[in-house]
Amino acid sequence: MGEVAAAIFTTHVPRLMIKDLEARRAYMGRNVTTFYDAMERLARERLDPLEFDSFVLFDTHWFTTLDYVLNAHERLEGVYTSEELPAMLHDLAYDYPGDPQLAHAIEAEARGRGLHALASAHRNLPLHYPTLNVMSYFNAGPKPRRALSIGVCQTASIANDLAFGAAIGAAIERSARRVVIVAAGGLSHQFWDLDHARIRASASPDDISSLANRMYDERILEWMAEGRHDAILASAAEFRARCSPEGRFSHYLMMAGAMGGADWDWSGEQFGRYEAALGTGQAIVYFARPDDEPIRAGAARRA
Repeated sequence: MGEVAAAIFTTHVPRLMIKDLEARRAYMGRNVTTFYDAMERLARERLDPLEFDSFVLFDTHWFTTLDYVLNAHERLEGVYTSEELPAMLHDLAYDYPGDPQLAHAIEAEARGRGLHALASAHRNLPLHYPTLNVMSYFNAGPKPRRALSIGVCQTASIANDLAFGAAIGAAIERSARRVVIVAAGGLSHQFWDLDHARIRASASPDDISSLANRMYDERILEWMAEGRHDAILASAAEFRARCSPEGRFSHYLMMAGAMGGADWDWSGEQFGRYEAALGTGQAIVYFARPDDEPIRAGAARRA
């Protein structure tokens, strides 16, 4: 029987790939992001000692329309340059084993539940930088773990996302995989306009594009810390409508669905600060399995 070893809600911002210290300060000024150290520390202190087989990533830059699409390639390899910010993110070489077996198992489970899912191994199916930036930190060892990237369906409802997440949880449980689920995306997602973006490029929360967005983001982070996923799900429709969260918040919704929906109660450990990125809200939160209860994917229980 498979299980989820941990879950992560994480930023993937392109500034993670600015390696030069002076270039970081030139871009962000005095409030340089804490995420460089936070990503490395999470990988070193939480993931490196953890026994697991595969990462399952929800990628908020991969928008699909008619199906939930999973990357079913045997290997994910190539060189990536961002069409959005090529000066900041370019010539990124990557090479990870894929997980087509798990991709097809999820496809079968989802279709068996009447959901639209496609495990795609079509030639030149692209990868996006939420997957690649996160993997460059979390999967950087000499023997990288499998990586399964999954898109966000832009026509899906909250109920659809939770149902597909539940199918993922059930497929993991029936598999031989021990998995870390990664929701690769931010919180509120309203950018500064072009005339103000560069002068508001710091990581300070004061540079979130609106106070209302900041307050809502901080409330969600408090609920994550408390394991109040029921409260987050109850407010998801309002959060979508008021704060335009990245990926329509589907990365979190699918993760929560895989972990039991409103019954999921794992508390979160935040790495780094809550930060701004060109007006958007960003954070890194790690959810460890409770030591005293063997909770399996798709079958979390409240104490």
